Amino acid sequence: MANVIEFDKKSRDVKAQKDEAIRQRKIQLLRAVFQCTRCSLKCAKCGSQINVSGSGADVTPTPYPFCDNCREEYIEYKNRVSGKRNVDFYWYNDEWMKVWETWLEHQKSLDQYRKSKEFLKLLNEFKEV
Repeated sequence: MANVIEFDKKSRDVKAQKDEAIRQRKIQLLRAVFQCTRCSLKCAKCGSQINVSGSGADVTPTPYPFCDNCREEYIEYKNRVSGKRNVDFYWYNDEWMKVWETWLEHQKSLDQYRKSKEFLKLLNEFKEV
């Protein structure tokens, strides 16, 4: 009978370790999503620190927090999408447009993931803790 009890205890210990490993993965995912992808103090595209002491004169809305350089590039990208091309910026070519298109698509996918029922369920698990 002692062997049966030992097996049951070992089984519970293994399950507890597995549960803790899953819990740690969940915590790492949440940490990455909130600290890395949604920090309002760093540029969403290049990761550099955003200058928050600016005058706020630039009122062009952007969907993500950008540094000055990436904000200018985003505005140029949007202008080109709508047919307004600044010929002075010859280096903004088709490949550059593709970089912005794929980056924005990636951001859209991340936004959709954060709104998914599974991700929201994960958030609710940690709200209860």
